[in-house]
Amino acid sequence: MKRIISLGLCLFLTAIAVSIFTGCARDEAQFNLTLGSSFARASPQIAATLRFADEVREATNGAVNINVFSDGVIGTERDLILQLAADEVDFAVVGIMPIDMFAPEFGFMSAPFLYRDLEHAQAVFYSHLGDTMRGRFLEHNINLVAEIWRGARHTSSDRAIRTPGDVSGLRIRMTEIPSWVAVWRDGLGAITIPIALGELYTALQTGVVEASEGPYEQLANFRFYEVQRYLINTGHIFDWGGLYASQRLLDRLPREYYEIVVQKAREFITEWGTAFSDEQAQQFRQQLLNGGMQDISIENFADFSDRVMPIYEGFFNDGTWTSSLSEIQSFIR
Repeated sequence: MKRIISLGLCLFLTAIAVSIFTGCARDEAQFNLTLGSSFARASPQIAATLRFADEVREATNGAVNINVFSDGVIGTERDLILQLAADEVDFAVVGIMPIDMFAPEFGFMSAPFLYRDLEHAQAVFYSHLGDTMRGRFLEHNINLVAEIWRGARHTSSDRAIRTPGDVSGLRIRMTEIPSWVAVWRDGLGAITIPIALGELYTALQTGVVEASEGPYEQLANFRFYEVQRYLINTGHIFDWGGLYASQRLLDRLPREYYEIVVQKAREFITEWGTAFSDEQAQQFRQQLLNGGMQDISIENFADFSDRVMPIYEGFFNDGTWTSSLSEIQSFIR
């Protein structure tokens, strides 16, 4: 009996030793990578990101492990982009801020009321202009591996907005992107106020600002239906974000793993993620309406577009932006 127990104990300890050894070997062979994002865990962008990470892990038999940190826990969007440029983080899933930071001459890629519809915006993005923009990112070690289309940005407000004149004097929270500020302030007459997204609910509640803008997902996830009366379907920007990678990280990966990362990014960030965002957008919109917001559609998108077009002519003509207004409009199908 003692001999059987001793033999069993020996086999048990041997199994543990083998497990520890093989586990260490596996850890040494893995690429344990870090991905940061400012998007909320409940967002479609992070749902797509988690699928991407899982698929990469499975396709590489665990050799490439991507740890996903959402909700800005390892840095704001700007922080993550700077870390990416310095090769201090491996991936980031963020919005269009890399344009403002490293390729401001392509600010038209996210300009309010410039694009007639999603097809127009995508035609410009997938043209030679988009290729050149991505090349500018690469100069700073940032590779836009895969884009995700988030849907249109809309407006929440305590004031009913149907025409450009209704925007005059509106106190609206605005990200400090030059074209966004210029359009809403100089083109439409709003009072733009920069407020951190995490502080916006309180600012709306206390009346510091009376309006905000963003995709349905943002408006719903931050529960703005509790502090805003109207959902204005302005559709002023066709929003996109992306999975950005440190190019130096990609260069360090074996070719096989590099190809898997790129393939899975296109499949689960761009294709699956965009489709999921479209599906979720309508659910988020319904959540806003169920929360008590009144649905308003602007009377004529062209009225808003025409009002701000002189702003864009200035950006193109003074060299702030590359290309020209006529070229951008030539992509309308």
